[in-house]
Amino acid sequence: MKIRIIALAVGVLAVCAGQAQAQELLPIQTPAGPAVIKPDQLHEPDPFAEARPAGSRLYGANVAAQPNDHVFKGFRRDPRLIVGVKVAPNVALEAGYVNLPDRGLYREEQGRAEDASQGLGEKGASNHLAVKVTTPEDARLSAYAKAGIAYSEVKRSINAASDTGLYTGAGAKLKLDKSTSVNAEFSRHGNAANKLGRVIQDGIKGNMQMGF
Repeated sequence: MKIRIIALAVGVLAVCAGQAQAQELLPIQTPAGPAVIKPDQLHEPDPFAEARPAGSRLYGANVAAQPNDHVFKGFRRDPRLIVGVKVAPNVALEAGYVNLPDRGLYREEQGRAEDASQGLGEKGASNHLAVKVTTPEDARLSAYAKAGIAYSEVKRSINAASDTGLYTGAGAKLKLDKSTSVNAEFSRHGNAANKLGRVIQDGIKGNMQMGF
């Protein structure tokens, strides 16, 4: 019995030794390092990635200003201020301010704080909030359309008047070269032009912008 046990033990040791010798003869394989997953392998490609805006973009300007206003000495132009935020590539939420009376380009009268073309003690403003849709602005021919609400108010020395109504606007711009363009635009601040005594310049306007 003891002989059988000793023989079995010797056989087991021989098998283990043979396995160890075989492992020494095999080449040692070292790990190549942790697996790296590329960003584009984390999920399926997004088909709407190009259409989604990278982020909101703020903008603002005095849209009444012309590039060559400095040439007209003794004149000034009432501002039309615009500020907006782009919520999509061609869509923006926009707010605007127009000084009333809105006289466009006019000669400054000397001798008193308020010029003669404005009624004594007359002051006011028109404000609007609108959604603006545009075509690509870098194209040679671009256009836009706006719709929202406008509030206009004029205060005079003897009375005051206000109007709240639908604001609409549209425009187009044709670039002739890098410094010259032709513009046409339309705007309507509710019924302020009639109700407040024509103090705001609503309707169709066109001009040529030429920088030099």
